[in-house]
Amino acid sequence: MRAIIFANGVMKNWPTALDLLPENDLLIAADGGLNHCLHWGIIPHVIIGDMDSVDPVDLSAFEKKGVEVIKFPPHKDETDLQLAIQLALDRNIQEIFVLGALGARWDMTFSNVLILASPLLKNAAVKLLVEDQEIFCIHGGQDIEINGSSGDIISLLPLLHDAVGVTLSGFEYALDEETLLVGTTRGVSNVLKDLSARIRIKRGNLLVVVMRASSNDSINKDILA
Repeated sequence: MRAIIFANGVMKNWPTALDLLPENDLLIAADGGLNHCLHWGIIPHVIIGDMDSVDPVDLSAFEKKGVEVIKFPPHKDETDLQLAIQLALDRNIQEIFVLGALGARWDMTFSNVLILASPLLKNAAVKLLVEDQEIFCIHGGQDIEINGSSGDIISLLPLLHDAVGVTLSGFEYALDEETLLVGTTRGVSNVLKDLSARIRIKRGNLLVVVMRASSNDSINKDILA
């Protein structure tokens, strides 16, 4: 079972890599993420947050449809997205996709990205999906395989601390037990050579940004426009 979380950031288009399976997916609206559900005609299973970005009329309408509402006070220590992720983990769901996590407020955008580095998520597969791109974090001691197509752009960014003992195979630019220093850009714009590649890290965290080859032309055009 997966959890699909709708956050309250920008979501202009549906992520190309995601097919929604309402009968198998737990659909969670994190407060104002309910507005994305309304836009896409989706009925979430749960709405969670302090409800400061939700129209009370919409909230009442969903409650009448049997949607579970979990309301928190405005003065709380967690963001609505963090509450939604914790809810999924509490329900023993380890594969979590977050939509609408970026854009709008930059403080929220950065906090949503930094959540990925939480030790609590080390054993969960949490990805932020934005159209043709996906963002996730690799934690120290992990060895993962990335599947895709030749030409996919993969950027690796040390998160919070230096990434130590980084080994890359199947990439245009390979690494063997090297260190990527936090605040540097050496890991930006690597390229997948075949259908799969491996990333291993001994210590630290690596933020991974995947841009599929099919989207690269449009991304480049957007940059040049």
